Amino acid sequence: MRLVYWLVAVPLLVAVPLFSISNLNAVELTIWPLPFAIQVPVFVVALVGLAIGFFAGGIVSWFSAGRARARARSAERAVRTRDIEIEELRRKAQESERAIAAMQADVPPAKGLPAPAEAASGR
Repeated sequence: MRLVYWLVAVPLLVAVPLFSISNLNAVELTIWPLPFAIQVPVFVVALVGLAIGFFAGGIVSWFSAGRARARARSAERAVRTRDIEIEELRRKAQESERAIAAMQADVPPAKGLPAPAEAASGR
């Protein structure tokens, strides 16, 4: 991605000043029903047009990516919720394991199974 950036940025950094220096002639700008007219260099007109196009494209792409950003936020919330749930379940599992270990420690080990009642009576 950096390579693409430099492949675009370097020619623009060279072309814009050269274009500006080469187009210093003045043009008259007017907007039809308004009585105003203004004299500006040609490069100002070109660069302002490019800047307006750049920002308009950025705004359009921002709005078109809005649905994807909303889905990403929703997915992030779901992941956070599940992470909290997983931690809660882990905590409960550890508590259960501790309780089972404590119960096993309190019960003395059996030395053998008691004889069934029928076997004890001698049948």
